[in-house]
Amino acid sequence: MEKLKAISPWWLLACAVLILAYNMGIRQSVSLMMPQMSAGLSIPVSEISLGFAVQNLIWGAVAPVAGLLAERFGTARVLLGGILIYGVGLLVASAADSGVLFFVGNALLIGIGAGATTFPIVLAVVGKRFPAHRRSLALGIATAGGSLGQFGFALFVGKLAPVAGWSGTYFWCAVTSVAALCLVLGFVNREAPSSNTNPSQTAKPLSLRAIFDWGMIGRAFKVREYQLLNVGFFVCGFHIAFITVHMSGLVAYCGLLPAVASDSLAIIGIMNVIGVILIGWAGDKWHKPWLLVLVYWLRACLLIALLLLPKTDTIFYLFSGLMGMLWLSTVPLTSGSVAQIFGTKNLASLFGMVMLSHQVGAFFGSWWAGLTFEWFGSYDLALIVSALLGLLAAVVHLPITPLRMERFSPA
Repeated sequence: MEKLKAISPWWLLACAVLILAYNMGIRQSVSLMMPQMSAGLSIPVSEISLGFAVQNLIWGAVAPVAGLLAERFGTARVLLGGILIYGVGLLVASAADSGVLFFVGNALLIGIGAGATTFPIVLAVVGKRFPAHRRSLALGIATAGGSLGQFGFALFVGKLAPVAGWSGTYFWCAVTSVAALCLVLGFVNREAPSSNTNPSQTAKPLSLRAIFDWGMIGRAFKVREYQLLNVGFFVCGFHIAFITVHMSGLVAYCGLLPAVASDSLAIIGIMNVIGVILIGWAGDKWHKPWLLVLVYWLRACLLIALLLLPKTDTIFYLFSGLMGMLWLSTVPLTSGSVAQIFGTKNLASLFGMVMLSHQVGAFFGSWWAGLTFEWFGSYDLALIVSALLGLLAAVVHLPITPLRMERFSPA
């Protein structure tokens, strides 16, 4: 395990909260401007939603690689590179005058930057600094950073976009990267790159195979519980991408004001701050996979309710408040379950693979929902499929019983 230097874990936790606020807040808020982007770039909404889907897929693909690099070379270096790429992507998107250039900035560069600054990289350090009986709570507080970012940036984008336009809003989001870079100082010299060799051996050049040792990931995928956690997190990604990317379209389809969309995402963000802290506390006391059963089942119920109830601003706000309590509640429970099975030594890369599954789900949640709207002129089918997937995710966690989890004794 990486040898961490003495420092208050709460300082590290504060930096983790703010970095995740930057990472999640921008990505989940700029999609509110899809109608403006479509008009400004003269490309259909379905193509823009495909770009956001590719961004999610790249983010997921980069996460396990970034996790392996963080375990080898230290978290601070990976976060620094990720934030720089993220900021450049925002600048390129802001300057785009064509769909191709916007795709390069918004899908490719932001996808890479987001993957190198996301949950597995940050939560792995937090998980190592807190004992097992407090780990889920600490992971929940760190996860709340993403929700705080969603709340703040949703309001920021909602107020700024009508004045500065979508390109100006991207530019000002890029400016916040400077503050995010400063937060990396919280991770500098807090950990030493992992090594199982003596000093004379570490002086030798590292091969690509030594850096990217996928053996332990292959062994992890032979564990049934790990497989089921991946399936559940696929559904989580589908839900989150569908709602965030298409909230503005769903609100417009229902004939409501655009502000309802930004306010709804902000409500989801602020309510999830409460939700993830409560679920983190609960995860330290009760069986995490069965709490995941409850979370996914409740999500399915809410999606069915949104489908059946009249589409008013009040219904959207109630839906957002209740969904917000469940929004990222899967993150501390799933990452905590991975740590319970395998320990925290390789948590960044192992949870990174689970995050890849999440982002594959996000790809389909973003792209497929846009296609079905284009085909049928309605989001009803997307809501039905999302609800059914929620029920599936609830079912797949039932076999992960307390007795099966007791078999694991991670280092």
